[in-house]
Amino acid sequence: MIYREKYVKGRDTMTAIDIRSLVLKNLAGSSRDEVEGYINETIETREEEALPGMGILFETVWQKSNEKERNSMMDKIMETINNQPVS
Repeated sequence: MIYREKYVKGRDTMTAIDIRSLVLKNLAGSSRDEVEGYINETIETREEEALPGMGILFETVWQKSNEKERNSMMDKIMETINNQPVS
């Protein structure tokens, strides 16, 4: 199981942390299966505390993707958005 570090609260304000570094540090040394398990567990449990971590993983994928890969991701994103019921 991948260790998930929680936010540290100061008196009335949250202690400033570099969440990007923290997420990547926490995942460093994990196997492919462990990272995939983290992703699947986060999606299945809908754990909101893990959303920033998922965003950081998406950010790193996006940055390392070429134009064709980005277009493919955008097609999937737009398909999902456009298939949502309008309220």
